[in-house]
Amino acid sequence: MRPVYIHSPNLSQFGRQNSSVLELSLNTVKKSLENFSYPIQFIIFTSFCPEIYTEEFHIPNRIAEGLGLKDIFCIRTETASSSGASAFQLATRLIESGKYDSGLVVGTEVMSKLSREKSNLLLGSVLSDEQRNLSMSMAQGGALVAARYLHEFGYTRKDLFTLSKKLHDNGLKNPYAHIKKNISWEDYESSAYLAEPLCIFDISPLSDGSASLIVSKHPSNTKVRGLGSGISPMNHSIQNLSFPSSEIAFRNAYKEAGITSKDISVAELHDAFTIFEIIGLECSGIAEKGKGLAMVVEGLTHPEGQIPINASGGLKSRGHPIGATGLAQIVELVWFMEKNPDKNIGLAHSIGGLATNNFVSIIEFIES
Repeated sequence: MRPVYIHSPNLSQFGRQNSSVLELSLNTVKKSLENFSYPIQFIIFTSFCPEIYTEEFHIPNRIAEGLGLKDIFCIRTETASSSGASAFQLATRLIESGKYDSGLVVGTEVMSKLSREKSNLLLGSVLSDEQRNLSMSMAQGGALVAARYLHEFGYTRKDLFTLSKKLHDNGLKNPYAHIKKNISWEDYESSAYLAEPLCIFDISPLSDGSASLIVSKHPSNTKVRGLGSGISPMNHSIQNLSFPSSEIAFRNAYKEAGITSKDISVAELHDAFTIFEIIGLECSGIAEKGKGLAMVVEGLTHPEGQIPINASGGLKSRGHPIGATGLAQIVELVWFMEKNPDKNIGLAHSIGGLATNNFVSIIEFIES
């Protein structure tokens, strides 16, 4: 397969935006196109549910029209909260195939126009029928994992706070982040549970935001090294404090990249709930089973640590506009590696649903 390179990664501000999905998408992609001189031959647009969030339809074609692009392949993908990652991987495969030379990928979600109650019901629609019949929410699924992890490996909520504190501190340094808050243990301890043991500082916000980039056969300093994906049954997506779909995705991505977990030097891991960063860290093989949270407590995953994890602030702090998130992780990886060229193999891990359709993308930075 021919090599695929990333060009012009771009993000909108994450947070509450007074904008439609179409407007936000166009504003983001226009910046990606400013310094790209080759023809765009396709657009992959991704969004979880603009039909309900903002009552918008047929967006990919409207984006193409807004950009003045004609006679191109133009579609939308959706895999719940991993939508951005699935769009990126589809676009990469199109370039690898040799059918196309360059294409635009854009992921956007505007969630703020829907009430939290209605949004929670919408997000819960990705759970299985059995889970929904038990009145289970996404947050309760995350809390079940967190409670068992703390109990089984002898951690406390003070250790979980260390993870939340790291993510919030990272978000303070990210100009695009939705949440900018310097939290203390007192803030964390006094915050009401949303689903015990998770409080508001453990759960990502409902964000508006957009991410875009160009994939191309034309060289740049960032190259797609390997891709992997994995799925699992709706009612068996969590087993023994692990996500089988993630394990499959990591294994496939490492195999295609020709590397192991030891070669990864920076990562953006899906953390819609803080504990998911830890599960992802252990599924990836970067951390041993039960040791992921200890790595955070010891400072090994901080931006200046041994292996920076979610230096952007992650979904927890940067924000989680569902359709944009998986793509935003890749944008953040590219930007981090450009600033820190010694961290030249980056990994992005994105979870769809309650860990039922997951994606791993490995990116290599090549110094000029």
